[in-house]
Amino acid sequence: MSRLAYSTIEAHMPGMSDPTDALKIFQDALLTGPVELERGRVDPDIYCHPHRGQRTPQFTYVRLEGKTVLAFATFALNGTYNGCPNLAVGYAVPEALRGKGRAKDILAAGIAEMQNGFRGYPPFYVEAVVSEKNVASLKVAEAVLGGEAERIKDSHSGEPAVRYARKFETEA
Repeated sequence: MSRLAYSTIEAHMPGMSDPTDALKIFQDALLTGPVELERGRVDPDIYCHPHRGQRTPQFTYVRLEGKTVLAFATFALNGTYNGCPNLAVGYAVPEALRGKGRAKDILAAGIAEMQNGFRGYPPFYVEAVVSEKNVASLKVAEAVLGGEAERIKDSHSGEPAVRYARKFETEA
């Protein structure tokens, strides 16, 4: 394939998904209509909105101040990895509130809630696929998920990305 043809294809490929878009949609829904929220069982200051996104089970966790989202993480079932359920995660914090550890907090709190909620079920993986350009999000994934970072090409955008995945045990 010629370089020109490749460049044209690249230009029409969508970028990597941005969880900030989902945060904004969730924030709008919270302000304009009833959104069913469950208070966290491990952390009563976190709220969960279990739902089905495009036929896929999803669990969205938020920290709120009134009806304002302070931090957002959404986990979607994404097949299996090493024989265990795999949950793809996206996380976001409103721009004005970034740099205060809120993304790390919501990611860790959401995982703790799922470990408790999935009690008695097999362990599960959480994976974050992050653009190589998103330094702040890479730091969050490394801090919470750790482990070996795998350099990949994002399957939707074709962009260089880093995949973090970590196995979590559930409570007995």
